[in-house]
Amino acid sequence: MKKTVAPTLIALAIAAAGMSATAQADWYLGAGAGYADSSDIERNNTGLDGDGEAISLFTGYNFNDYFGAELGLNRFGQDVDTNALNLSVIGRMPLSERVSLFGELGALGYDIKAGAGDDGVAPIYGGGITYRASDLVDVQARYRRVEDMGDINKNGFETDVNNYMLEVVLHPNRGESTPPPVAPVVQQPQAETTYETRSVTADGSIYFAFDKSDLSGESRATLDEVARFSQENPNYQVELAGYADRLGTAEYNRKLSERRALAAKDYLVQRGVAAQNIQTAWYGSELAEGITEEERQRDRRVDAKAQATIEVEIVE
Repeated sequence: MKKTVAPTLIALAIAAAGMSATAQADWYLGAGAGYADSSDIERNNTGLDGDGEAISLFTGYNFNDYFGAELGLNRFGQDVDTNALNLSVIGRMPLSERVSLFGELGALGYDIKAGAGDDGVAPIYGGGITYRASDLVDVQARYRRVEDMGDINKNGFETDVNNYMLEVVLHPNRGESTPPPVAPVVQQPQAETTYETRSVTADGSIYFAFDKSDLSGESRATLDEVARFSQENPNYQVELAGYADRLGTAEYNRKLSERRALAAKDYLVQRGVAAQNIQTAWYGSELAEGITEEERQRDRRVDAKAQATIEVEIVE
């Protein structure tokens, strides 16, 4: 039964790669250290101590926010004296913008040096929790269970291993890309002999990085267009509406969208736009539609609309 585990996991990983896609390749490298408990060794009267240190090196790829695959090198030390290679599928459940739970199912190929020695394949499963410290670094705690490692007829024991690890994970390609802002469109009045009252607008959206309310250079350029429109059209009103993606709690996202809207307002006031002529609103993740990272990026925005009433000349 053990020999069928690895091919099954390989098939699952290939199928996932064919069925899933992300806007940006999220591959990662990680390392961990912890503790391995192989209690069945003692029960089998081997004379060996089942407790020992554990270290791991691993790499993986997230096909989307919920599913990935992982390949790792493992070392269980002291009396167990085992080197192992694992292939696993990883399922994730985001709890907020920074915290997620994950589960693991896979196969572990082991090479035991203890006793008479043995090698083979054993199933593994487990889970843990991940904290996203930055775009580059995750910190996570993992529990892994290895079933029936070893052969009592070959090396004198068959054991289950409980493995507890603290891990640091690097995501070199992960980050927040800001799409180009939509340039405001200003309708120029037509100069002719008769006059008509019309409303003109300047619309634009500015975008923000993950969990941020800081204005980028492109965002400031868009707001500069709104400020210029206000200077050219004295009878104006500006409306700012802040939004957030749907990762995280509704209350947190509402406050985040408020900070984004107020950051845009403060910048416009610095550029000479009268504060009493600016209306702000924030909607959090109420209207968020994004599923993929690219779609969620469009939800992290402030929509700016400037409107003015002008007198224009028109053709008879």
